[in-house]
Amino acid sequence: VQAVATERTHAESQLAAAEPGAAEAVRELQNARDERESVNARVLAAAEPIFADFCAQLGISSLDAFERQLLPATAASDERRLQFTTQLARLDSQRAFERKQLETVEAQYSQLTLSLQSAQEALTSLQSELGAEQQQMAASVTQIELLRTELAALRRKYGDACDDVQAARHGVEQGQRELDAMSREISAKATDLARAMADRAAVLRRCKIEDIPLPLSRGSLQALPLEAGVGAESQTAEAYLSQLSLGDSTQASASMADVDMDGNDIAVDYTLLPRSVRDGNAVAIEQEYTDTLARLTAEIDALNPNPHARERLEAARVRLREIEAEHNASRQQARDAKTEFQAVRRRRHDTFMRCYNHLATAIDHAYKALTQSPLFPLGGTAYLALEDPESPYLAGVKYHAMPPLKRFRDMDQLSGGEKSVAALALLFSLQTFRPAPFFVLDEVDAALDLANVAKLANYLREHARVVPGTLASPEPPAAPGADIEVDADAEENGDPDASHYMLRQSTRAKKSDPQQSSDATAATSPVTADFQFIVISLKQALFERAHSLVGIYRDQPQNSSQVLTIDLEQFPA
Repeated sequence: VQAVATERTHAESQLAAAEPGAAEAVRELQNARDERESVNARVLAAAEPIFADFCAQLGISSLDAFERQLLPATAASDERRLQFTTQLARLDSQRAFERKQLETVEAQYSQLTLSLQSAQEALTSLQSELGAEQQQMAASVTQIELLRTELAALRRKYGDACDDVQAARHGVEQGQRELDAMSREISAKATDLARAMADRAAVLRRCKIEDIPLPLSRGSLQALPLEAGVGAESQTAEAYLSQLSLGDSTQASASMADVDMDGNDIAVDYTLLPRSVRDGNAVAIEQEYTDTLARLTAEIDALNPNPHARERLEAARVRLREIEAEHNASRQQARDAKTEFQAVRRRRHDTFMRCYNHLATAIDHAYKALTQSPLFPLGGTAYLALEDPESPYLAGVKYHAMPPLKRFRDMDQLSGGEKSVAALALLFSLQTFRPAPFFVLDEVDAALDLANVAKLANYLREHARVVPGTLASPEPPAAPGADIEVDADAEENGDPDASHYMLRQSTRAKKSDPQQSSDATAATSPVTADFQFIVISLKQALFERAHSLVGIYRDQPQNSSQVLTIDLEQFPA
């Protein structure tokens, strides 16, 4: 505004300075006009006598009247001449323009003619190429049909092979269960045999202590120790029954003949007994011999005994009872320890096999779910194999994974992405057997391409669930659904304003009772249990299907971290 005011003041000052000059110019112009009128009047007065005869001939009063009559006609003629000249120039310009347009059209026509010729030549070439491509396409379609037929046959063979493998696995598991049952039966038989062998050893020791002569075909009672080794009977009996279970009766007999419970080679000669005793009822014969022994003992007591024999006999009997008590206690402790060990061993084996059998079934389902696609609806194949089926917990478990349309290779020969998918399948299978409260997956998709990342996101969304009190969320508990939290490090250069984002995505649960739905799901498939996931990732595919966003930032004044949340489901997709 100040600049405009200054400019106005300057213009007014210039106008005031120019006004005297303008007034003087107006006066000079008026003087010039007056002088011109006076000059014209003098010229007409001087020319009128000269042109008097001319005016008389023409019949005009004066030269001034003649000029007034002639000037309009001349002006009209000049105007018509100007219009004609202008029209002629316009027509010349239009003719030149039309000529140029004609030349341009002719040039364009020539160019279009050349283009048409080249297009016709190209069309002819393309038609020939189209015919060749159609023939090639027909051959490709025929080859595709053949490949589809071969693929269908291979799929049928693959299904048959899978059925055979499954049947073989069931057969191996059935054999393993039968072997376990046989092992338990052998252990029971070994315990009974050990008890019988211990009783035989006790009888032999008693015969030695009481100086009872026995007909022996091999060995001597003098070399028999009064105290037996603890557990020797059980070891000998177990080895004997194990060899019998393997069908080697000769070796079993040799073991029983060569190794006695106390290491002595003692064999009783039963041929001196009557055939009726050898072939009779053992219980009745034992009762008969017991009665006979009692009768003979009473007759001996009725005779005049040795005064010191009874004391020695009583001392020997006391010593024998003590030894037998110690022996029986030790043998009972050994049997109890062995029974407890066998129970722990069976429980360990059963626990391991229960987990292994569950994983052997679940691992294939999980791997197929992570690898199947519209192009490969069957997905890949994964299975477990025990290195030692008899004692699986003492050896390793081999894990084999075959991606879709890939040949069999060892795990260490797979790519990084294939190993990641196989590891995730094993992890999710373990979750179905012994569920954890939640999962934390730290950049497990680093080695995966976009297609496999999308498959992983779909799997997480299908198997995720929401529970009250979700981590890193100060909002009220959400309705039952699926919960996936994705954490992405926004800044990795140590910037104090760097933010961490956790993305929680959900799918709504079914309207039925969640507990009943979970029970029914667990009963139908071992890999459909609902999990909770916290996924740390920088891939966009895991964020696109999010339920909510959680931001964690550093609060410098408080010297702590703060959390921001936003529910993404309130925004339309």
